[in-house]
Amino acid sequence: TPVAENLMNMHVIFEDDKYLDNYKMLECMGTIRSCVINGCDGFYLCYQPIVRSDDEAVIGAEALLRWRKEPIGEVPPGIFVPLLENDPCFFELGNWILKTAMTEAKPLVDKYADFILNINLAYPQLSNSEFLERLQGILTETGFPPQNLCLELTERCRQLETKELQADVNRMKEMGIKVALDDFGTGFSSLNILCTIPIDTLKIDRQFIMDIQKSLPNQAVVQAVSECAKTLN
Repeated sequence: TPVAENLMNMHVIFEDDKYLDNYKMLECMGTIRSCVINGCDGFYLCYQPIVRSDDEAVIGAEALLRWRKEPIGEVPPGIFVPLLENDPCFFELGNWILKTAMTEAKPLVDKYADFILNINLAYPQLSNSEFLERLQGILTETGFPPQNLCLELTERCRQLETKELQADVNRMKEMGIKVALDDFGTGFSSLNILCTIPIDTLKIDRQFIMDIQKSLPNQAVVQAVSECAKTLN
C-alpha cells in the first residue's frame, strides 16, 4: 500500500539518550529498593521549620525524606518518592521514617512542650492492616508524646475507601495524634474528605499561594478555604 511504501522508504534515527536515562533510572530504583530492604541504608531526614505567621516563631517542623549513596550520589525526592509510594516496600520505609523522626525530634519536644512534628503518610502505609499497630508501637518505643505528632495525608492516601480512611483517622485521633490534609485543593476529592474526615489542619497547595499578592483568584480561594477551616475548627 502507499502507506507501507512510504514507511519502507523512511529513514529513522534512533537516539538512545532517553533509553539510557530510563535504564539508569530503573537501575537507580533497584538500588534504592535494595537499600530499603537493607535497613533503609542511605536514607536520612531533613527538617523544614514550621513558622507561625503573626510573629514568625518556629512552632514545629516537617520531616522530609532524602537519599544519598555512592556511586549514584544524591537523588532528588521528587524522583524517587513518587515511585516508592507505589511500591509495597514503602511500608517498612514509612515505619523507619516515623521512628527516626520521632527519635530525632524527641529532645525538641522535651524542651519545647508545644513543638509539633509533621510526618507525611503514604498509601502503602494506610492501606496496610498492620499500620496502626506499628504506629502505636513506635510511639511507645520512642516515648514520643502523640499530642505533639501531626500525620499528613498525602494525595494517594485519599484513594482509600472513605469509610476505611475515616476509621483510620478516627483511630489516630483517639491516640491523641493530629491529622493534616496535604496539598488541599488538588487531587482526589479534597472537598468530600473535608466533609467526612475529622481533619485538624489544612495545608493549602502551593499553586494557590504562588503570586498571591498579585493574583485576585488565588486570594479569593485562600480566603474561602481559610473561612471554611475556621468554621470546621
